[in-house]
Amino acid sequence: MRMPRCRRTSSSATSFAGGSIGPVVAERRRYSGEQHDSPRKSKMERRDQAASAATSQLNDDKLEALNQFRVRVSGCASEESLQDHFLLQWLTARCFNVDKAEAMFRKSQQWRAELDMDHILEWKAPEVLVKYSPLGYIGLDQYGGSAVIVPHGRGDTRGLLSSASKMDNIRYTVQSLERSKVLMAEESKRRGVAICQQTCVFDLEGFSFREFTWKPALEFVIDVMQVYEANYPELLRVAYVINAPKIFTMAYAMIKPFLHEVTINKIQIYGRSGWQQLLLQDIDAAVLPKHWGGDRVDDDGNEFCESVVCMGGEVPQSYYRKNRTKDPNKDYKTVTVGKGSSETIKIKVVEPKSILRWEFETDDYDIGFSVELEGSEQPTLLPLRRVNSHQDPEEGQVECSSPGIYDVTFDNSFSYMRSKKLHYCIQVSEPHGDLEQ
Repeated sequence: MRMPRCRRTSSSATSFAGGSIGPVVAERRRYSGEQHDSPRKSKMERRDQAASAATSQLNDDKLEALNQFRVRVSGCASEESLQDHFLLQWLTARCFNVDKAEAMFRKSQQWRAELDMDHILEWKAPEVLVKYSPLGYIGLDQYGGSAVIVPHGRGDTRGLLSSASKMDNIRYTVQSLERSKVLMAEESKRRGVAICQQTCVFDLEGFSFREFTWKPALEFVIDVMQVYEANYPELLRVAYVINAPKIFTMAYAMIKPFLHEVTINKIQIYGRSGWQQLLLQDIDAAVLPKHWGGDRVDDDGNEFCESVVCMGGEVPQSYYRKNRTKDPNKDYKTVTVGKGSSETIKIKVVEPKSILRWEFETDDYDIGFSVELEGSEQPTLLPLRRVNSHQDPEEGQVECSSPGIYDVTFDNSFSYMRSKKLHYCIQVSEPHGDLEQ
């Protein structure tokens, strides 16, 4: 079966190179909070209506691809995940290549299990992320999707990464994406049609190229993009990057290779003009804060609507982890890894699907890190890599699919001049919730 290739569409954006808005939605509907007058549909009727709408524009080849994809992933997907509109997101992201869509889907399911995504909405984020992460969901766009404003230029990525682990920063971003999906699922039920895409506005007012290219910050941005690309296909309807300074062309060139072509085609980049009317076409003036061209203000007259949009700001150093004592509930150990040597901690895992978690930092200089399962045909769970744990404490986890002895290795074999003082905490969480240290 021969599938058509993905094609770029022309962009109407000015000032900077960017993508187009993607498929044009013929009808823009203004959202009001009122319920429709039509009789309440049953869950099955709503699902059938959504399925009909999702497949009505597909040709025979794409319908065949959809059916093949459903059969292939039926053993590892929930009933909700097998709905047409959800499966089409994965197929669209891989240009209806069933093999690539299946590989992407299965890898994402593994990622969701490792991060315990079924309970991500219950996770309590560190206070510093809630107070200073530049992000806000302002309501619904003209299509019923969630509307998001990210005042990235006003954020303090260095401060956030110094105050919370990179994993927690990523987890907080992912939690917001999952909340967005819940909101759109509720709106889908209300309207009786599938709604699964959001409008994002990235405001770069105050953007600092120096801060952007700080290595931990750049790595964090790239990691977030890779998580988004790999696990939230077609969630993005359009991204408006506004108030972009000229130097942002260099920053965009650094991250563009990590974006899929389908995503690039949805990005529109503007300087200080050309975007105002476009935002109002996609987001009603009553929903869009006045600072970005709408009519909405907070009760106190705040034009940023900071009641729903966190504007970021400089993170006080009192939040920095280096200025805080370690969690007394975690059993941290300290060792010195000699020059040219390594330290391996053997962890016994009894229950399959247990989660192995780690936190570590070094006083000075980087260190290598890896996780392997002894006696396995494919022993490497996490390949050896050098970690700048002296700059940013490292935190992560993997799912242990099989019982056995897991080797957690801190490697300093590449350094013949310096020993490394290491502080670490390793925990195993069994599927039923018991925690071992």
